[in-house]
Amino acid sequence: MANLYPYLAFERAKEALAYYEDVFGATNITRVPVTEEQAKQYGLPTEELDNLTMHAGFTILGTELFCADSFGNQVSPSRQISLMLDVNSEDEAAAKEADTFFAKIAASPDVEVTMPYEEQFWGGKMGQFTDKYGITWMLHSQPYSKIGR
Repeated sequence: MANLYPYLAFERAKEALAYYEDVFGATNITRVPVTEEQAKQYGLPTEELDNLTMHAGFTILGTELFCADSFGNQVSPSRQISLMLDVNSEDEAAAKEADTFFAKIAASPDVEVTMPYEEQFWGGKMGQFTDKYGITWMLHSQPYSKIGR
């Protein structure tokens, strides 16, 4: 069985990590800067090694995500894929954390809420927003006992 992990590209992943830590409350942040040898290999400026990111990881609401610099490749947002954070609403702590998370997100001037986080007809809660990088996120919570997990 394979696992699927979102792997995001940014012009400056180091700045994106700071953004996700501040606005999203990201934790478990790890970052591997570009080495001088790698910079030479890929034609990157060696004077900016501390700002360049070869690989990084972070966690949001228990979900692992990864990222790196785009290294000159154009980064453009797409509405084709959304990242959904799914929470078990029967876990009181997780449900409260999701509510707090969305309230914090909604209060940020760098986030556009496109769907409020509220009860839906299927028995769960759902909200959607776009971050300052143009990435669309969904927050969903539902009772896992009713979906056979």
